[in-house]
Amino acid sequence: MYAPGDVYARGERERELCATASHPDWFYLGGLVAADVGAIWFGGSDLVKESGSLALRMSGPTLIGLAWGATIGGAWLALPKCAPNWVDTPPPEGEVHDDVPLALAIALLAGATAPIVNGIAVGDLPRAWSTDERMAHVIAAGVAGFGGALLPYLLPPRTWSAARALEHIRLGTGPGGRVFVGYTARF
Repeated sequence: MYAPGDVYARGERERELCATASHPDWFYLGGLVAADVGAIWFGGSDLVKESGSLALRMSGPTLIGLAWGATIGGAWLALPKCAPNWVDTPPPEGEVHDDVPLALAIALLAGATAPIVNGIAVGDLPRAWSTDERMAHVIAAGVAGFGGALLPYLLPPRTWSAARALEHIRLGTGPGGRVFVGYTARF
């Protein structure tokens, strides 16, 4: 057992994980920025805007929304999640906060701002487009932005992966780890 004041990394594996999680994942962030640049270049090109194919015209806002959402969602995950002189230890009953509300809030932010980024990237739309197609561009960018913000949880940066592995070690949920079961009653 460790003392409650034992806030440093315990063992070599925890030190390695904390070292990985204590610095931003610059390669991941750079990849997200490159995806944004590529999507904006593709979506704003005249090839896409003036195409006779509706599918090709709709791929622009979808790719821009997806890339923008991944950048918004992945940027937070790629930031440092550990400090070498303070490793967070969850209580015995498990982690007391949930990441789902923050992930959904970031996804909503990405979904709300993706149509704006698409509008800036595409610029003036051809007059031949119908109102329904213009509206579909906004909806496609927003939905793709929402989904793109959740994509980094499936392909996480090294900082997030290391922080999650460190949390599992601290909880003891690995092979041979401790298990805690509790109950509550109201009267």
